[in-house]
Amino acid sequence: MKKFSLAWTMVLLILMSACKKDNYVGKDPYADAKEPLKIKVDKTVATPAAGSVGATVTITGSGFALYKDSGIVIKFNDVPGEITALTESSITAKVPEMGSSGLITLTVNRQVFAGPKFRVTGPVTTDLSFASVPGADKGTIHAITYVPGGKYLIGGSFEDYDNSGAKDGYRGLARINGDGTLDHDFKVGKGIEGMVFSTVVQASGKYIVAGSISNYDNRFKNGYLRNIVRLHANGMYDSTVVVTPLGNRDTVPGLNAYLDGAVAVVLQTPDSGKLVLVGGFKYFMRKNYAGISFDGKRDSVIIDSIRMEGIMRLNEDGSFDSTFNYSTARRGSYPGPNGSIANALIQDDGRIMLVGTFTNYHGQQTGGIVRLNANGELDNTFNTGSGPDDRVLTISPVTGGRYLITGMFGKINGTESRKVAVLNADGSLYNGFSVGIGANAGPAGFINTAIQLKNGKIFLSGYFDAFSGVKRGGTVILDEDGKLSKGYNSMGSLGGTITRMLNVPNSNATIMVGSFSQYDLLTLNSIMLLRY
Repeated sequence: MKKFSLAWTMVLLILMSACKKDNYVGKDPYADAKEPLKIKVDKTVATPAAGSVGATVTITGSGFALYKDSGIVIKFNDVPGEITALTESSITAKVPEMGSSGLITLTVNRQVFAGPKFRVTGPVTTDLSFASVPGADKGTIHAITYVPGGKYLIGGSFEDYDNSGAKDGYRGLARINGDGTLDHDFKVGKGIEGMVFSTVVQASGKYIVAGSISNYDNRFKNGYLRNIVRLHANGMYDSTVVVTPLGNRDTVPGLNAYLDGAVAVVLQTPDSGKLVLVGGFKYFMRKNYAGISFDGKRDSVIIDSIRMEGIMRLNEDGSFDSTFNYSTARRGSYPGPNGSIANALIQDDGRIMLVGTFTNYHGQQTGGIVRLNANGELDNTFNTGSGPDDRVLTISPVTGGRYLITGMFGKINGTESRKVAVLNADGSLYNGFSVGIGANAGPAGFINTAIQLKNGKIFLSGYFDAFSGVKRGGTVILDEDGKLSKGYNSMGSLGGTITRMLNVPNSNATIMVGSFSQYDLLTLNSIMLLRY
């Protein structure tokens, strides 16, 4: 026992000695840490709480004088302003030229202190008399169309609008007055089952509603409705009565048109009001109610289908137009795009522009943008060369017969053009437009919505927090040459996404819809009216 005890004592001493040698204390990681600065900033309010570029603004607090010579920097939403006065308890500064609504911050010795919110006012204002709240409930507004008389038809995935009070809300579709309030004379019953992407008002006053739709007002089931709907101006489903071979009467949709995939865009031809449908479908279908069962005892519905890849045209009454993008030899359309079509527009001469993720159309190498003649054939007078090096998300007309395109691309035909570009009528890059580094440097960020405003300036929206080196939270306004428009970028960050923009007739104003909860420090709900 003694030997055993002595041996263990020796082991214990060795272990203790080893632990003692390894007990090394390194450098204190906090030894070089700077002591907190003795500065406090009042976050409640600036004086005044809003002002234009060049105006003087005062923030209050304590401890400012102690660091007067330490290089204090005051920023308006991350843009430095000029300090004009400094005391122990206040700092006064000028609103910088590219300053925008947001937080005022102080930076002292690399330490940042958050101050109050401040709204930079400018020529672009959110019209607070427009009913942006309560707006759309639980969903996105994807479509907006002007209705003659000063109203608007909106569609999307929302469940209600303007707290309607209707039993089933206004699911997916509503008509609003010019001030943004709900037009209760337009009734949708149980509303849209699915999602609306595009709306059109026909010359007859009827409405075409398209998207990814399987039912409306719970009227028709068993495949009677697929992705396109025609309504009366009061919201009632446009239906008709057919008499079957056996003498039965059946109420069916008045628009005998069905698509096997979603419709992204509906365009109207300027001359005749025909409907150009663009989307992810492969087949157009129509129902023939003149069928009868083999035993002759029951009526039967026969479904006729025509392969139409991504784009087709209906006559104004909804019947199939075989004079557009149709090959008799193929008994269907010419080869469609090898990717998705994201956006489309129709010109006054009937020619159609398509943009998206495709690189091939009608069997030809095209890049992500093509122009079609009025009959649907490729317009070979339009040529972008190698085209965009990444997807194009939007296309819209701009002054001079040119096209504004936006998306995720960095180059057009080998020339740097970050996320936004202007093309000439022949498809070549317009050299009179350049944004420099554009929406964020590098691959981050993209632009998903664009429009030329009534005053000629260009409004862009998307996923970016800087544009050409200036702090911009999701929106920016450019001059026609692509440079940031001085004085027009005072708006604060966008909290969400804009999906569609529509210039208001006879007014310098634009309605913007999407899925957003805030803009320029204001609470909004997926719809707003900007004036300029």
